[in-house]
Amino acid sequence: MKKKNLRQILIPAFIITACIPITIFTVISQARLKKSTLDNMNNQAEADLQKSNQCLNMTLDKYETILYDITTAEDFLNLAVTAKESADIMETDAYNMRSEFSHICNRNQGVDGIQLVLADRKRIFYDRLSSSSVNSSWIEKVAVPETEEMLSYTMDQENENPERMFHISRKVVNYWDISEDLGEVILSVDADELSSVLDVGKGSEIYLIDDGRIVGAENEKLLGRTEDILETKRVSQKSITNTRSGWKIVLCQSLSEYQRAIREQIVFWLLLAVAVLLVFVFLIYKVTEPVMVSVNEIVDAMKNLEKDNFREKLAIKENDSIEIQKISEGFNDMTERIYHLIGQVKQSALEQKNAEISALEAQIDPHFLYNILDTINWKAIENEQYEISEMLVALAEILRYAINDAGELTTIEAEKVWLEKYILLQQEKLGEKIELIFKIPEELETYKIHKMLLQPFVENAIKYNKENGWVHVSLNADHKYFYLKVADSGIGIPKEDTDHIFERFFRVDKSHSREIGGTGLGLSIARNAVVMHRGAIKVYSEPGEGTTFTVRIPLTYIKREG
Repeated sequence: MKKKNLRQILIPAFIITACIPITIFTVISQARLKKSTLDNMNNQAEADLQKSNQCLNMTLDKYETILYDITTAEDFLNLAVTAKESADIMETDAYNMRSEFSHICNRNQGVDGIQLVLADRKRIFYDRLSSSSVNSSWIEKVAVPETEEMLSYTMDQENENPERMFHISRKVVNYWDISEDLGEVILSVDADELSSVLDVGKGSEIYLIDDGRIVGAENEKLLGRTEDILETKRVSQKSITNTRSGWKIVLCQSLSEYQRAIREQIVFWLLLAVAVLLVFVFLIYKVTEPVMVSVNEIVDAMKNLEKDNFREKLAIKENDSIEIQKISEGFNDMTERIYHLIGQVKQSALEQKNAEISALEAQIDPHFLYNILDTINWKAIENEQYEISEMLVALAEILRYAINDAGELTTIEAEKVWLEKYILLQQEKLGEKIELIFKIPEELETYKIHKMLLQPFVENAIKYNKENGWVHVSLNADHKYFYLKVADSGIGIPKEDTDHIFERFFRVDKSHSREIGGTGLGLSIARNAVVMHRGAIKVYSEPGEGTTFTVRIPLTYIKREG
C-alpha cells in the first residue's frame, strides 16, 4: 500500500468532515423545501379548485334560473298542457312558444337553443345559430336524459354541433296535477360560457370531466379524449366533483417550478461544498507547512540513527507547536538513552558470556545426583529408615521425570504416577494427609498430553487447600478432545483475582495460602501450554467453597507398549 504524508492524510479527513454536515444540511434543506413547496402547491390547488367550482355553480345558477322562469310561467304551462292533450299542436300555440324561446335566446348571451320535448318526443324548439324554429342541424341530436331527477346536465363529447355546448334539462311539472308529466325543457348553452371555470393561474390547467372523458379544456385537442391522458409524471393532479352537474373538475399543476427550485437548491449546496473544500485545502496547506518542515527534519534525524549516529540532536524551535517541541525533546532524550543503553548491552553481553563460562565450569552431571540419592537410599534401608527411603525414591523419580525430555509429550498414565510421588512428598512436607482421587477411564491412560501439564493445577489446589482437604482429578474424552477437571476443597479464589491468576508472577494474597513457596509462574506456564495446543481453560470458584479448573485440549491417541 502506498505510503501517505501528513497532508495526504489530513486533506481526505477534512474533506469528509466538511462533507458530512454539508450533506446533512442539504438533505434537511431539500426536505424542508420540498415540503414547503408541496404545501404551497396543495394550498394553491385547493383554492383554484374551489374557485372553479364556484364559477361553475354561478354559471349553472344563471341558466337554471332561466329554465325555472320558463317552466313555471303560467302561459307556458297552459301551452304545454294544450300541446300534450291535442293530437296536433295548434300552429298559433306553437308559434307563441317558439317566439318566447327566441326572445329568451336573444336576451341571454350564450343560449344557443331551447326546446320543449313532449312526452311523445315531439319537439318545439328555437335554434339561435340558424335563427330557425323549423329546421336545425343539431337540435334533434340532443339526447333527452333518461332520469327521474328534476334537473340533469350533459356536455357534448363530440364536435358534431356547430358549437360545443352543454345542455341543462328540466322536467315540466303540471302544478294543477303534479303527477302529470308534460315533458322536458332543454336549454343548450355555448361551452365558451364555462371559460371562467377553466381560467386558472400560470403553470396549472383545469379540465372538466364527464363520464371519464374530457369535455372542457383550454386545449381543444384534448376534448373528447379519456381522462387517463392527463396522468403524467410531470404534473400533480387534484380533483373535485361538482355536486350539481356531477362533472369532475380536475386541476393539473405543472411540477416544473417545483423541480426548478429543487435543482437550484442542489446547485447552491454543491457550489457551497466546493467552496468550503477549497478553503479547507488551502488552510491545510498553510497550517501544515511549518509542521511538515519540522516532521521532515525529525525523519532525517531518524534516518541518521540507522547509520549509528546516536549523538545527533534536533534543534528545538520556538515557533514550532508544543507537540512538535515535545517530539523533538523526546527524540533527543531517546537518542541519549539509546547511546547509553547500547553501552550497557555491550557490557551485559560480556558479563553474560563470562557467567555462561562459569556455569559450564560449575555444572554437575544429573547422573551424579541420581547416584548420590541412590547411595543415601541404601544407607536409609541399612538403618531401617524405610519412610526416608520411600521419599528418596520418589524424589529421584520426580527429578528424572522432570529432567528427561523436558517440554515433550507424555502419557496420562506416566503423569499420574509422577503426581502420586509429588503428592507423597507434599504430604511429608506439610505433615498432613492429602486425599488425591483420580477418575480416569483406563482407555484414556495411553493418551498423550504435555509433560507436567497437571502439576500446576494440582499444586495450586494443594497450596490453597484447607487442612486435611481433598483434591479430585478427573479426565474424560470424546473423538476430538480430552477434558481435564481438577477440583479442590480449598479456600477458593476471590472474584477480583480470578481474571489475574494466569498472569506471570501473580499470586493470591499469601495470608490466605499455605507457606509452600512458589513464584507465580506455574499457572501461566500451564496456560501457555494449553493455548499452544489450541486448548482452553475455565475457572469456577467461590470463596470458602473451593476451586475447579476445567481444561479442554486436543489429544493424539497412541497404544501403550506391550
